[in-house]
Amino acid sequence: MAEAAEVYFEDHKASTDLGRRALRGGIVSLVMQYGNGALQIAAAIILARLLAPEDFGLVAIVTVLMSFAPMLIDFGLGDAIAQRRRITPRQTSGLFWINASLGLTVALAVAAFSPLIAAIFREPRLGPIAACTAICFVLWGVSNLHLALLRRAMQFGTIARIQVSSTFVGVAVAILMASCGYEYWALVLRPIASAFCVAFGAWFLCRWRPGFPAFDSEVKSMVRFGLHVVGFGVAYSFARAVDRIGLGLFYRPDVVGYYQNATVLYENSILAALVQLHVVGSASLSKLQSDPVALRQKYQAALSTLAFFMMPAAAILSVTAHDVTILLLGEKWRVAGSLLSIIALRGIFQVIEGSQGWLHLSLGRPDRWRNWGVVSLAVQIAAVIAGLPFGPTGVAAAGVIAALLIAVPSIKYAGAPIGIGAAHVMRATGPQLIGAICTVAAGWCLQATILSGDSSLTRIFSSVIFCAGFYLVTVVGLFRLTEPIKLAGSVVRDLMWAR
Repeated sequence: MAEAAEVYFEDHKASTDLGRRALRGGIVSLVMQYGNGALQIAAAIILARLLAPEDFGLVAIVTVLMSFAPMLIDFGLGDAIAQRRRITPRQTSGLFWINASLGLTVALAVAAFSPLIAAIFREPRLGPIAACTAICFVLWGVSNLHLALLRRAMQFGTIARIQVSSTFVGVAVAILMASCGYEYWALVLRPIASAFCVAFGAWFLCRWRPGFPAFDSEVKSMVRFGLHVVGFGVAYSFARAVDRIGLGLFYRPDVVGYYQNATVLYENSILAALVQLHVVGSASLSKLQSDPVALRQKYQAALSTLAFFMMPAAAILSVTAHDVTILLLGEKWRVAGSLLSIIALRGIFQVIEGSQGWLHLSLGRPDRWRNWGVVSLAVQIAAVIAGLPFGPTGVAAAGVIAALLIAVPSIKYAGAPIGIGAAHVMRATGPQLIGAICTVAAGWCLQATILSGDSSLTRIFSSVIFCAGFYLVTVVGLFRLTEPIKLAGSVVRDLMWAR
């Protein structure tokens, strides 16, 4: 077992095939992530028919309030391990016991404050929900370091398999509980079952075991590094959750339920991929931290490729959102479809903003990432306050505007230490951005005119074909951008040849 664990503690060093390895890892991770997303959406389809919008709203209020907990428990130590050029097993043990202690502490704090949560929202059912949710935090605390070591070794496929398996178990438990009439408790037990499976899979597939810890200067340095990362993580988690917190304070639980399911469809189709690629991007670029020129070039190439594929995906989701939501969740979720058509537009701009962490972490500047988290939170709070008088539609629209405003500035700030500015971002993503925005406009016009009287399936199929073709004509035909296609094609061929 000691020999098997050595791969997790190899020193970082640049290699000639680093870019290709990173892209292979990214493709494998994305495939598995979309498998995970398909399970999540399948669960949403079934549970939406078994449960009421109020059930989703009740659990969503607690979920978004607790959204900061994973980052607080991880404490940025996962990123610190992936970024650190050299680390020893004893140092890792020290970080493990810190994570485990944080998980237990947060769980006890949430359980203690659960009556207060119920009182603030004037909903007594929220107290028991919050207390049970605290179990997840203990499980996360004992699995984070194992996942971080898998990430350091660039074993992204293994991480993805753990995630997909845990999602499947959680979905199965939720569907069984909902079928037996347990209402919102089915949604409460779902993340607990998933967290248990993540912990089991992480310990089983990562052969490292914690031992006697070391708290030397390197560990203290990583804790300081993690403190800055967790500062960003907590701020960003609140920024993502402030829309549903605001709606929960001023609107009924069913309104939050509609908004929550629209958000779930968006997160499992667009945002989940961006989060997964952060894991790949930050771990890969960290190996180039001693070569700023190469790091800048690899970053621009990676961002261009990411934008080429993810921006049109967000555009197509926006165009087809109404039909997709009704087809998947049922007619009673029509309101969620209208919200999703707006929320999906965030993805066009979050493709850019989501890559900022690659730079902050690979450059060893998590303090700057923390600073930007505070800026992002302030912008999101202002957006929600502006949108709340107009209901969930206003909140969704304000979120899109906020994503637009901070996209390029976030990368300009993150890349400043190595000279990445707005011009670099626009060269990497300009054609894709123009193509995606034009695709949304053209797709909406098609839906409102030619396809207005067709069935949902016909509208979805026709819109996807039209939007994909329109985007390729704009970006490839007009701007002659073909490098992302060639790069992705070469990696796919490599994967097929390897198999």
